[in-house]
Amino acid sequence: MMDSECLSLLPAVCLVLADPKQSPPDDTSLEKLLDWFKALHSQNPAILSFTLNLTGLLAATTQGFHLLDEGGLLACVFEREAWGVCDLWEDASVRSGWLQGLLNMLKHQQALDFMCGNGLIKVILQLQNDRSLFVACLANQLLVHILNFLTSSNMTNESDVVGSSESSLRPDCVLVSSEIMNAVVEVLSSEDHPQVLQGLRLLSLVLSQCGEPIRSTLWKDVLVPLEVLVNRGSESLIQTLITVLEAAVRTPLLSQSEHKVEELLEAMLGDGNRKECFQCAALIVKLEKCPEVLKRKAMDIIMFPLQCVSTQPQAEKEINVVLKEQLSQKASCISLLMQSLSSLAQLAHAKYLFEDISIHSITSSVVLLLRMCSGHCPSSLLHINTFTHLIGCCKVQRCGLDTLGALSVYEENLDLRMNVFGVLLDYLQSPDSHATVLKKTFQAVKRWIVCSPFPDLLQFISHDLFPVLEKRMCDLRWEVRDSTLEFITQLTAALNDNSGFTEALHTSGMVSVLLSSLADAEGYVRASAVAAVREAVTASFHQTVLVSNSKLLEEALVQMMAILSQDTEGFPRRAVVQTFTSWLKGSHLVTALESSLSSVLSLGGNDFDWEVKMHTLELAEVLMEKTLTCCPYAVQNFGSSEETRFTQALIKFKDFGLFDLLFNSLFDCDRPVCERACALLVKLRTLTAETADLDHSVLVLNVCGNRWGDEVQRRYLNKQQAKASVCVTNGVTGSDDGMDCGLYCIKDISLPKILQILDLDDMQRMLMLSSDHVVNSPRSLMEDILSAAQQSEENIVDCY
Repeated sequence: MMDSECLSLLPAVCLVLADPKQSPPDDTSLEKLLDWFKALHSQNPAILSFTLNLTGLLAATTQGFHLLDEGGLLACVFEREAWGVCDLWEDASVRSGWLQGLLNMLKHQQALDFMCGNGLIKVILQLQNDRSLFVACLANQLLVHILNFLTSSNMTNESDVVGSSESSLRPDCVLVSSEIMNAVVEVLSSEDHPQVLQGLRLLSLVLSQCGEPIRSTLWKDVLVPLEVLVNRGSESLIQTLITVLEAAVRTPLLSQSEHKVEELLEAMLGDGNRKECFQCAALIVKLEKCPEVLKRKAMDIIMFPLQCVSTQPQAEKEINVVLKEQLSQKASCISLLMQSLSSLAQLAHAKYLFEDISIHSITSSVVLLLRMCSGHCPSSLLHINTFTHLIGCCKVQRCGLDTLGALSVYEENLDLRMNVFGVLLDYLQSPDSHATVLKKTFQAVKRWIVCSPFPDLLQFISHDLFPVLEKRMCDLRWEVRDSTLEFITQLTAALNDNSGFTEALHTSGMVSVLLSSLADAEGYVRASAVAAVREAVTASFHQTVLVSNSKLLEEALVQMMAILSQDTEGFPRRAVVQTFTSWLKGSHLVTALESSLSSVLSLGGNDFDWEVKMHTLELAEVLMEKTLTCCPYAVQNFGSSEETRFTQALIKFKDFGLFDLLFNSLFDCDRPVCERACALLVKLRTLTAETADLDHSVLVLNVCGNRWGDEVQRRYLNKQQAKASVCVTNGVTGSDDGMDCGLYCIKDISLPKILQILDLDDMQRMLMLSSDHVVNSPRSLMEDILSAAQQSEENIVDCY
């Protein structure tokens, strides 16, 4: 490494060497100096990778390409021979930089000619099988980019029919595409497993990203080795083969019988005797475009595990030996059932029409499976080993509950409602239910209540469900208490218009439980309790026949204000402000909240949590919109003008402390808060400017003793100083009132005047730029590089 003393001597040495008259008599010193420079010049792979990337970017334009090509720099940087004797090529970052550089460069014909003329296609194909997965993936991307470039309009013969054959490409392009395609065929025919994987990945990329004629031509070429791979049924290739076929299904290849896409899909399924066929079936039924016959076959395979476990007689006759063996082993049994259940859930969410399978039968099987997981053993069970694997298995329980919830959309299940609610209630009551299982159970209960209401629903909720919920609210696990409150919130919102449910919520004592949960020891639970109380209050005010709604709101407000002012965690405080915003958006609670709004705006605006402040500004925006659109707080005297009502609304804003909130937030330390406040003030400024007869005297604000007042004073004085400077320059010493060029402070300023003093447009522009215009500038970037270079190695932190 060159120290500072050497560096100070270097200019003088260079001057000596540049002068022939001062050449040293002995060249030994020169040879030693050269050797030292060689050692000093050892390349860093990261810097070299950056250089390759940068060279490709500079060569991305034809002008830049020619400048670099004429000087021989491109050949020096990218020709493979230049790296033949260099150990740096062994570093993966250098190889990836080389590929990325070519990818950056490939924006014009000259770049492609350069790659082909220097034999770089062959190197790229070799890197496709690189030991570094990142390099191999990058090579695949570059090959796809090359093939896409070949099919661009300037690379094809316009007279040919696009998509008919490879002949629609220009002759020189045919050679390039043939080289790549032949390599893919060779790789897929190889016995080298990693090479086959990379070939399949490239094939799937070509199918999904390339157009004609490349796509169909490559498919025809690889069809034979692809059939061999499919029929071989290698387990490690199944997922990648399915990805290839999934890409093919989404192209016109599926509708053309000569391309045999449907045959390959069916071959992947086989006769159901292979272990992998279940995974294939699970993937096939998700395909958007798939022949119905094939989808039904896949559906039968998916249903086998569920039907077998649930002892359906028809399934027992058809079940194969391999499946029986797998169901007797715990790991494979759980895996197969989860694939079966998750596939059914996805189909049900899409309202799939199960034409050959009874929805009633599927739902009954899922209910039976869930009972088995909780320890219920059917008398007709044929596979006792399977039953022991399922007891208490959370994975199968969660998948089963997801599936049961998804099946609620089918009307055919109406007569199974009591069975469904029975098993769900058992799960909610069981002390052995895992917290995640209970969360899934709540979700399923909500879906069935909303989708499949029945005459005795309210009785079920009051006498069966609410007691269980009350018990779960005392669970020692905070996750369970949190999930219970989330469920109550969602259910109350979903049944908002159901007066019977709202009345049951009050008469059952659940509201008292919710209010008690506001004091829970866990912050997440308190936040969920706030949301649950919010929905309960909203529902009670929708049903005005209830006389307890005012008392409920009063109790809720007291506890929520305590949370906003005293809670040490941010989540509950955020939930409180969001609750006031939600209530204010409604039409029933506007007047009832008036006495609390001032405190909420003050506490929320001065909170140390920036998200609380953002939610408070959202509350302020809703208050402004509500007030300025319908002016519910203004005195609506007959004949009063719009200007009068607007002035009255602004007075209300002042009383609520809304202006203090906005101006304090404008100079907040968090940029999002400043930006939101500035936007609201700009809106307010526009409204005041449009009101010609606005009475400024009633909208005077005291700028002393406020956080924002000092900034307003400073800006006001700056403008006064600038005005005084102009007066001095123009020889003006004063005016009739002696105030034109004088400097003076003010304590009370009208709202329109403050909005005028603050250059909101400039502030908004700077806030929208954020810090990126400084931090991410080229100058800042280069300063960071220099700063990092000056740090010692022990002080460098790996940001990854």
